[in-house]
Amino acid sequence: MLKKIPEFLARKSTNINLLVFVFIFSMVFVNVYTPFEFSTWFNAGSDTLNFVYSSCTILGGMIILSISRIIMHFVNKKELIPMLSYVLWLAAEILIIVMLYTLVTKVLLHDHRDASTIFQRALIFVPAILAIPYLVSYLFLGLRSKDAAINKLIEEGQHLTPSAQHPVDETVIFNDENGKPRLTIKSGNILYLGANDNYVNIYYMDNDKVGYTMLRNNLKTLEKQLDAYGIVRCHRSYMVNLHRVTIISREKDGMYTTLDSNAVSRIPISKSYSEEVMKRFSEM
Repeated sequence: MLKKIPEFLARKSTNINLLVFVFIFSMVFVNVYTPFEFSTWFNAGSDTLNFVYSSCTILGGMIILSISRIIMHFVNKKELIPMLSYVLWLAAEILIIVMLYTLVTKVLLHDHRDASTIFQRALIFVPAILAIPYLVSYLFLGLRSKDAAINKLIEEGQHLTPSAQHPVDETVIFNDENGKPRLTIKSGNILYLGANDNYVNIYYMDNDKVGYTMLRNNLKTLEKQLDAYGIVRCHRSYMVNLHRVTIISREKDGMYTTLDSNAVSRIPISKSYSEEVMKRFSEM
């Protein structure tokens, strides 16, 4: 919780998009879907007045959220707040909205229920209503932020000298699952590794031809050993030697690496590994 919030949460555009989505979702969810026995939220006497009161309350809540996010924006401009502070900030926003609802219901609408009952009821329903738009917004904006970062790395990578021109050429010893040496090869000759059930196929250059050796092991075990040689995990089923990669491209069906050997097909990069692969490739 002492970790700082992600940078995208502090952006002005993130907070604007969040507020717009929360407002639209709340209006539809409360007034159309009418959850949690909504007709009993206000003692208005008619559905029309209930709609008016609920809309005004939502609007009041949005004003509170807007003021809060403006203050948060200026605080984050100096230094990103810790994640714990961000969570407590959200809790404070919800508490203020609950107090607003209680005040409007009890004082302005003269609700016959006890103020503590109204407060407790709102303390359950307000977070429940805000949870869905908050979660959807954070997931969507977080993924979009990561996607933008990957695209930026790809653009920067296009101006880099291909790392395959300067391959590391150290000896790598591949052991099987029992720790017995099965293959010794220069790291610069390794192209990629592919998972094959309980085995790993190791593809390498052998006298200008692509050869491979089947090793009884798994990529998870080999991942730690090969990282120092620039051979990294890029997919659940693949590891690739970044020193042999010439191009990383994004296409409709995903991202791919192109190696410096025409005899090798492109190797896919899955989303879970794309950011790390791009970072390592740009540093080489």
